[in-house]
Amino acid sequence: MNRGKYVFAQVLSLVNRYEFQKCVDRYNGDHATGKLNCWNQFA
Repeated sequence: MNRGKYVFAQVLSLVNRYEFQKCVDRYNGDHATGKLNCWNQFA
């Protein structure tokens, strides 16, 4: 069984949430998305 974090969880831990949100805002990524925003889709 898994005794640590999965690889995808390790990659997500490297992504800065603030920088990710700045990119989303710059390119209007959450425009007309409904309930599933960019961060939830990414994570």
